[in-house]
Amino acid sequence: AVRSSSPEEDLAGSSFAGGYDTSLGVTSSGLQDAIINSFASLFDHRLYLYKIQHGMATDSPRIAIIVQRQINSDVSGVGFSLNPNNNCFDEIVISSNFGLGESVVSGTITPDTYVVDRFDTKNMKVISKQVVEKTSTIRLDEVSGGTRQESNKSITAQSLSDDQILEVARMVSAVEEKYFDGSPADIEWAFHNKTLYLLQARPVTAFVPLFPEMITERGNEKRLYLDIMVMSQGFSDPLSTLGLDIWKTSLARMKPTMSTEGFDGLMFNIHGREYMNISNMLMMTGGSAMVNKSLRTYDKSLDRAFASIDLNDYTPSYVPEGVRGIFGKSIKQLLATMPNIIRGLYYGKDSMNQYVTDTNALLEHCHNHRYPDDKPMVEVYDELTQIYEAVLPQVGGLISGLISKALLHRMFRNCEGSEDNLINLSMDLNGNPTSEMGHFMVRLVSCPEFQETGTSEEFLKKLNEGSFSHEFTSLYSDFLKRFGCRGAREIDVATPRMYEKQDELFGTIKQIDVKKNQIISFRERREKAYQELLSLAREMGKEKSFVHHASVMQGVLGYREHPKYMLVVVTDACRRHALQVAKGFVAKGRLENVNQIFSLTMDQISKAQKDEALDLLALVRANLKPVEEVRHVKNWPVLIDSRGKIIRGKRQITEEEKKKEGLLIGDPISPGAGIVRGRAKVLMDPYEKPLEAGEILVARFTEPSWTPLFISAGGVLMEVGGPMQHGAIIAREYGIPCVSGIDNATKLVKDGDLLELDGSAGTVQIIRDNGDTA
Repeated sequence: AVRSSSPEEDLAGSSFAGGYDTSLGVTSSGLQDAIINSFASLFDHRLYLYKIQHGMATDSPRIAIIVQRQINSDVSGVGFSLNPNNNCFDEIVISSNFGLGESVVSGTITPDTYVVDRFDTKNMKVISKQVVEKTSTIRLDEVSGGTRQESNKSITAQSLSDDQILEVARMVSAVEEKYFDGSPADIEWAFHNKTLYLLQARPVTAFVPLFPEMITERGNEKRLYLDIMVMSQGFSDPLSTLGLDIWKTSLARMKPTMSTEGFDGLMFNIHGREYMNISNMLMMTGGSAMVNKSLRTYDKSLDRAFASIDLNDYTPSYVPEGVRGIFGKSIKQLLATMPNIIRGLYYGKDSMNQYVTDTNALLEHCHNHRYPDDKPMVEVYDELTQIYEAVLPQVGGLISGLISKALLHRMFRNCEGSEDNLINLSMDLNGNPTSEMGHFMVRLVSCPEFQETGTSEEFLKKLNEGSFSHEFTSLYSDFLKRFGCRGAREIDVATPRMYEKQDELFGTIKQIDVKKNQIISFRERREKAYQELLSLAREMGKEKSFVHHASVMQGVLGYREHPKYMLVVVTDACRRHALQVAKGFVAKGRLENVNQIFSLTMDQISKAQKDEALDLLALVRANLKPVEEVRHVKNWPVLIDSRGKIIRGKRQITEEEKKKEGLLIGDPISPGAGIVRGRAKVLMDPYEKPLEAGEILVARFTEPSWTPLFISAGGVLMEVGGPMQHGAIIAREYGIPCVSGIDNATKLVKDGDLLELDGSAGTVQIIRDNGDTA
């Protein structure tokens, strides 16, 4: 066998698997050609592109060629020290076929697959066998050299005995410990004359790692973790060091259930990621109800994931210190909001007047006030959040909106067709800042001056020269003051804001069709729904009750997104102060650029403001190191346990759905919004390319910075995001059909594909232009 061995091959962050040429069954006469072929593969264009994608140097390729004695194996295959299907660190997966391993690694057949559960190297158990029909095998041609493909004599026979399965598993485990310090590894192996041979070993690169602080030892009690960022915000990228520090501290102050950290706490805020410790929550008074009644109802895909496991397997045998007293704090917080809830039920929209007044004052303060550069970062944050926390209990009145909404659904529960009208009634609710931002954008794009401006360069030039009218300038300035602090990943203080990227903002607003957009249509639909429900209420003798609760719901419930919006306002004020401080650090050579300030915590910045000897660059490197080690992971799972196992659930597919070719099945996010047909536009960020009116937006997730696209979108398809995530809320409020929970939607759907999206059924049909399904 002639094969490659490159110093760049099979590293922890890259594998090059299959990239270099290997020749099997080489005879002495063909040895020179085989060596040349392996060497020449060093310059293959695929390897060149792979290096570029992984940030590797391309100007100094290196390789060594290994010549090995070829084993004419009876059975061979591969083995993984973790389960590549679910990421479990405790499951070894083995694939095998008769003959050489080439048939397994090349994918020419479906091999037998075995899963071994390991507690330690001496205590292993085969927990799964998939013995399939293996029609062919590859054998060594000992006469002519090379290999030949032939039929298996017994295509359904198990290729490995149970003892051999465990023997391979022990080899996989030993290789992992001896050569990779316990990190996941995969091997190629072969049995010849009943002797097991190790042919090759490499690190597993495509897996989701856990930070060491979150891992439990093999065989010990396991913990279950929920990724808050993926679940609630939709994005997988880590927050900056300062961003996570501000975000976690703010949530801890607002929510007792997020106030304790560490292995025995309720949260893990670690290296840019935020996890909820579900196991510890189960030990809290009322914790099981919170998991089953709150978290599981947040997202149907999450509910299915929980349904696939036994929570008893993840329940601690003791009460962790971090959960003690949390229930009492939660009750105390609820009692503090009770007067506002009662006021909301009686006065509806008017009950929020004081909250609106106080938050407007905070908005003015954050927009206009500038702190001295030497004021410690911690003190700036504390001052801003104390004002924020003082007004927060007043928003408790929005619970009255939830109560009124529930009562309305109960009132019309036996009325056919009323469900759609109730959904339309809750569109474009008062107090929703994201919806208000959409209205503001429509007002801006409707201005003749804006319409007459062709490019972002022209727009910025007119702004700088003061060429716009006073009316437009005032409108635009008010927009920036209220919403300029928003943007992609806006909860992270490190993220640039809309007011910092006004060229992109112009392009986004310019996309909105003045004559054809969702804001125009949903007003009519909401009014029609109101009148039809009012007529039904009169017939039932409940007109007065309907009018009151409809008023409460429409006047109050929209404020559910307002606390987060105000937190973004506060975060932006912290960003401006941090950047101002960073300019001083850069001027003194303590930082290389201002954005490095976001790789420090609030305490580190505050200490550096007082101690000029503090080495900031060393702190930046230390803070970034664990984040960079997992930077290659693009899609973090929502639910994972402390042994790395990713918990997923499966949606049940009906027989009718199985028959439909090109049908993508997800979860309905905007039931009642109906079915829409339109061309797909796949976007990875909101500024990537224009979305034309009526096109179906396809994205991994969305957040407030995507709002302008919702105004024009005919429908929305997302990979992640439950009914309470931003995209879902805006889709319902704008009355847009929306489907979520379709894995890899951004890859399965291409720009220009004709889609039929059903927001009630949670399905998306890819249609050919001739009307046939794809």
